[in-house]
Amino acid sequence: MQQQELLQLIDKYLNGQASAEEEQLLLNLFESFQPNQNQWDESMLGVKEQLENKMLNRLQQAVSEQQKAKVRHFLTFRKVAAVAIILIFIGVGAYYYAHKQTLQAEDSQLAKHDAEPGNNKAILTLENGTKLVLDSAKIGTLAKKGHISIQKTRDGQLQYTADKGDGRTENELLSWNTISTPRGGQYQVILPDGTKVWLNAASSLKFPTAFAGNNRNVELMGEAYFEVAKSTSRPFTVKVDHMQVKVLGTHFNIMAYQDEPAIKTTLLEGAVQLHDGNSNSLLKPGQQGIVKGDNIQIAEVDVAQTIAWKNGFFEFNRASIYGIMKQISRWYDVEVVYEGKIPDDEFVGKIERNVKLSQVLHILELNHVHFKVEDKRITVTP
Repeated sequence: MQQQELLQLIDKYLNGQASAEEEQLLLNLFESFQPNQNQWDESMLGVKEQLENKMLNRLQQAVSEQQKAKVRHFLTFRKVAAVAIILIFIGVGAYYYAHKQTLQAEDSQLAKHDAEPGNNKAILTLENGTKLVLDSAKIGTLAKKGHISIQKTRDGQLQYTADKGDGRTENELLSWNTISTPRGGQYQVILPDGTKVWLNAASSLKFPTAFAGNNRNVELMGEAYFEVAKSTSRPFTVKVDHMQVKVLGTHFNIMAYQDEPAIKTTLLEGAVQLHDGNSNSLLKPGQQGIVKGDNIQIAEVDVAQTIAWKNGFFEFNRASIYGIMKQISRWYDVEVVYEGKIPDDEFVGKIERNVKLSQVLHILELNHVHFKVEDKRITVTP
């Protein structure tokens, strides 16, 4: 089937105009799809290469399960499956281009108040209160105290290095810094021990300029991905509100925004111990610890989806519009309000985070929600 024919079939399906035969054809295409170079023109091969087989397998299984369920439930999910087909077969850019003429009326409204995606920007606050705007700072040494140097690297990272040649001790130089990203910002910092930290939007990390003694302690607000430098004698501890995450050397993600219902710690590699009040839990790779109140729940999750933000994507697996719009609000620095009864349909798909706000909203509108953008405010309507 040609790309334009597929697009037309998807549109009919979403608008309730497809015949029973056309619906079955679309679902058969979705369930039996196998990547084929002949189905892609050269302009779309780059999109194809970014897709993940794991996502395809998950969606195929979900559609198969829904076919056995009641029709009412299936009709809700079939819109999700169709949205996923668009993202998998043609990608955001190709869909937007193919529908350019039909979207021009909507474009005029959205483009007038469009928003650029977030980028690398953050503020570093030194112990004496000095604030350094990292996105506008020059490459090279930003500050120095004793044998500790703070540098901005050519690839936009913040890096702490220690020169122990002056004979001073770490305890004499110990001070605390804080790196904070605004809404619409992200940044990466390399801590004094070599630990790498990626900060998502609207987040902050407080850490010492040198790790003295037998512990490595930091404090987090918001969301961050950690690749902790291994040290069997010095555990690395992340304090998040009333919870602590303790590791020796591992890769994990913590999501702890105040407007989210739970703190979620997801382990990719190594081992992590969660401590919250009187509760302790040990995570294995592929598991997520969910802290609500004083309780810790453990769940198996798709870790690739959890760190999609770090790799430049929004990725949704049966997510509600409310959860999605929280991510969009932080990344595009916009306010979100709701009017009317919003459908409780779920979304599945993967969208690049480097596209403009209007392009993301066009894709989401395929699931029977609509958006009005004025200044830095999005109104969501049925």
